[in-house]
Amino acid sequence: MTGSRIAPTLLLMGLAICAYADGSTETSSETELIALDDAWIDAEVEGDRDALERILHEDFLATFASGRTIDRATFIDLIVDNPPAPFSVTHETIRLHGDTALVIDVSEDGKTKYTWIATKRDGQWRVISETFSRIEST
Repeated sequence: MTGSRIAPTLLLMGLAICAYADGSTETSSETELIALDDAWIDAEVEGDRDALERILHEDFLATFASGRTIDRATFIDLIVDNPPAPFSVTHETIRLHGDTALVIDVSEDGKTKYTWIATKRDGQWRVISETFSRIEST
């Protein structure tokens, strides 16, 4: 390896070490998805139609634990007409597949799992699907 190649290699190695020095392995996309999740929860709790329309893709579908599936307009109407009480979730899984992400959240009470898929277009993540599942106690 020549001297001109060693310096850039060491620089890249140093940057990689610094990026993980705090123990965080979260990528910028994961950070963006968590922020999207937080904004989505806020929009639901506030019954904010405009925010929900920005967050949810035009082809969005929601499937409830009962098996009922509804489209974006119906979902937004349901939320705006009956906003949920404030809640929070634990991010159980975030998997990135290029410009598509799979996120699995669990409600703070541990009774509901939210599995959602987002797609990134023009630098913006939008949610395209959400499925609600009941978590059975064992």
